[in-house]
Amino acid sequence: MEESYGAPAERVMVPAPQGGVNQGDLLIIKKLCGVAVSAADEGEEVEIMVEGCFDLPKGDCALALGSPAYWDMAAKRITANAHRNIRIGIAIGDAPREAQIVRVRLDGFIA
Repeated sequence: MEESYGAPAERVMVPAPQGGVNQGDLLIIKKLCGVAVSAADEGEEVEIMVEGCFDLPKGDCALALGSPAYWDMAAKRITANAHRNIRIGIAIGDAPREAQIVRVRLDGFIA
């Protein structure tokens, strides 16, 4: 078994996207979703967390504990609206409409 073990699954290394990445940015790479552990310039390797709960920016919507959390690629914010957005996890706790952030448990992948 040890011969086939690669690394812990909660963190993976990926190339930073065009324009680079800041610590705490959400990255979506095809079917992979994670939060950057550190800043990196475009093309540099950056570690992302694909498991765990993270405080992410939220749009003008309310989310309740256990609600699906979708990523609006254009606004770069969490939304409750599934239409043309990507489900990345679930809300951990209530986030009223006026809240700026919401805590999200990442799915780590996009179905």
